[in-house]
Amino acid sequence: MSKDDSKLETVTFYPHSDEKAKNDSSSAASSAATGKKLSYFKWILSSWIHPGEEVEGAKWYGVVTIVAELLVFFGALYRFFHVFVKSIFRANFNNVFYIINGGKSSIAELSIYLKLFIFSLIAAAIIIGGTYLVSRYLVSGKKENFWTYTNRITHYSGINVILTLVILLFGLFGVAGQTISLLTLFALAIFGIAVLVAVISRSNEEGLDRIYAGIVTALVIGLGFFIFYLLSSEIIMGIIRFGVQVFMRMMGIL
Repeated sequence: MSKDDSKLETVTFYPHSDEKAKNDSSSAASSAATGKKLSYFKWILSSWIHPGEEVEGAKWYGVVTIVAELLVFFGALYRFFHVFVKSIFRANFNNVFYIINGGKSSIAELSIYLKLFIFSLIAAAIIIGGTYLVSRYLVSGKKENFWTYTNRITHYSGINVILTLVILLFGLFGVAGQTISLLTLFALAIFGIAVLVAVISRSNEEGLDRIYAGIVTALVIGLGFFIFYLLSSEIIMGIIRFGVQVFMRMMGIL
């Protein structure tokens, strides 16, 4: 036997090499597509189709979307109550807002919704800011910036844009008060779930257990809603008193 025959040649065989190469190339293309910043409307559209995907966008997408949603929501409430209350109280329409806010003008009416809008921004800032700190320093330790975190929450809860527009549609005609209330509760639930997922999806062995991370996140969310209640309690009680008056008027007692 010659030396050449005694040499062993090792050959490595990769089955389905074509498929492997194709998958690698498609993964690379997918990564490149993910890394590319989408335009705002494509970013919103992707949040409706695949809300759980990690899609990169400009840092202002999330904040602007949340502020716009709140503006549209309170604008819808303003229009709804303006139409609904006026149909009940007729000539005494301005007196309704004197009861609630101590003024008999359209400025007094608008100031109610402006205050609620500002209180909502404060509550949202507490929830998003507080859970961001939880996510970064207690859960994952990843140095994700605040704007990226806000974008993730907004992308997860992208369906709220649709719900807000539906509420606006009802508000413009001053109808479907119960439906508006249900859609509002649904939107708040979606927002809360989005915040919770944004935190616990980043948990790892170095940080809090997911259960504890979820509990801490829920406490921060609860704190945000509680602060909103404290700030707006006077207005809420005024609206409740007004609601009682509306009910009595509809029953023919007043």
